[in-house]
Amino acid sequence: MDFVRHKGLIVNKDFLHLLKEAGLDSFDALMDHATGEVIDHRPIRTVVRLELVDGGLRRYFYLKRHYIPLKGRIRGFLRPGGIEDARNEWHKIVMLKEQGYQTMEPVAYGERGAFLETRALTLTEELYGAIRVEDYIPRLHRDGGTENLERKRRIIEKLALISKRFHQDGFNHQDFYLGHFLINPSTEEIFLIDLQRVQKRDRPVRRWVLKDLAQLVFSAINTEGFHGTDLVRFGHIYLGRKRFTPADRRLIRQILRKAAWIARHTEKVLARKRHNRG
Repeated sequence: MDFVRHKGLIVNKDFLHLLKEAGLDSFDALMDHATGEVIDHRPIRTVVRLELVDGGLRRYFYLKRHYIPLKGRIRGFLRPGGIEDARNEWHKIVMLKEQGYQTMEPVAYGERGAFLETRALTLTEELYGAIRVEDYIPRLHRDGGTENLERKRRIIEKLALISKRFHQDGFNHQDFYLGHFLINPSTEEIFLIDLQRVQKRDRPVRRWVLKDLAQLVFSAINTEGFHGTDLVRFGHIYLGRKRFTPADRRLIRQILRKAAWIARHTEKVLARKRHNRG
């Protein structure tokens, strides 16, 4: 990948011509862009899906804009998980791509700081044809058949190998749910997305690895067609052993306890939201 600085942005050169044609080749133009399909809208972050035409071909992009107040930046630096923002997401997208991981295609990044608020953005291209793994596995389960069972097992093997490499390389995600893995059903390529909280260290840190795995287990347990035997299969591949050692079993118990805590916490949050709506 080759990047250039252009009008307040860092731009992937492969996309600069397209942004110029759309009049979106500057930081201000992207921050102020008023059209597109709204995917998420919160005071500190918005996400819109843009359609751009490239030589008659329709292409789609996700524009994520951050509005971070001063106290948010301070809180981010002090939190155990570190700061989460557009800059971190952009750097981790580029880093993972360069290391051979399947993730989003980086198009543009920009940031403009002021004392009271920092504004920043990332622009990535849509992963065409990809759907969430947590939606695809239930589809395979409902359709049934030996072929779909084998396909599910291949997906679980790939998830385990991606997770193993990710953690061995010193990364942790902090939102390692199946909803943040996308799969292209036609190629069975798996992509890891939503990287704004990803951390990188020289070596794995057990507490963060455990948190990632507990999040994945929690989401797997709540995914139709993802069975206990599938989790065992994941564990054998992730740990690289046909039989679990006593240390493995202690780790598994810790992961399950953490996943149960996530389930209780999630239910409390949902109950509070239901109460507030009522």
